[in-house]
Amino acid sequence: MEYNGAALIVCESLAPELEGMVPPELSIEKIELGLHDYPKKLNQKIGDTIDKLENEKRWGVILLGFGLCSGGTVGLKSKRARIVVPKTDDCIAIFLGSRSKYQEQFKKEPGTYYYTKGFLKEGAGPLAMYMGEHKWTRNYSKEKAQWIAREMMKNYKRIVLIYTGVYDITPYEEKAMRAAEIFGLKYERLTGSLEILKGLINGRWDERFIIVEPGQEITMEMFT
Repeated sequence: MEYNGAALIVCESLAPELEGMVPPELSIEKIELGLHDYPKKLNQKIGDTIDKLENEKRWGVILLGFGLCSGGTVGLKSKRARIVVPKTDDCIAIFLGSRSKYQEQFKKEPGTYYYTKGFLKEGAGPLAMYMGEHKWTRNYSKEKAQWIAREMMKNYKRIVLIYTGVYDITPYEEKAMRAAEIFGLKYERLTGSLEILKGLINGRWDERFIIVEPGQEITMEMFT
């Protein structure tokens, strides 16, 4: 595809996988991972970023590195550009390579907390909360921070680290295994896939993607 006519808005959780894939001429806007906890704020941030790109008046296609994300992409639209977004519930299916693989894992163990390099960034997630390193818990006592982390993880039974093969997994596996130990969960490592991301970037927009024309809104029904 012609990258000089396309822009990419992506969750920063996907950034490590995209680093060696995105050509320099493709414009990239990264969205803070923590906004996933606030779908309305996530929606507003992506919408504001779309508006910013529209004001530049040079993008024919806007690629979204997100899924449905708890409704965070519902209602988004562009006046001038076509929007393309993976037809997935969230980034986990993107990392695993398909909705079917995600559903297979959900049936196997619905109480699964997933990690990748992007999800294990410094100062984020329940492990950082437990260690008192999360920005939300730095002003709490050690006991309070650990209680918050355990409350977050009390309904989970498994931690899975998704390995996509684009970086050294060792330090992230150590963190994921440490989290499993702290929260008393079983640990597994799964091999992920870059196929959805490659399809998004390279313009192979098949049944795995939602394509909305200028002026058309993304709807919840499009993800079913």
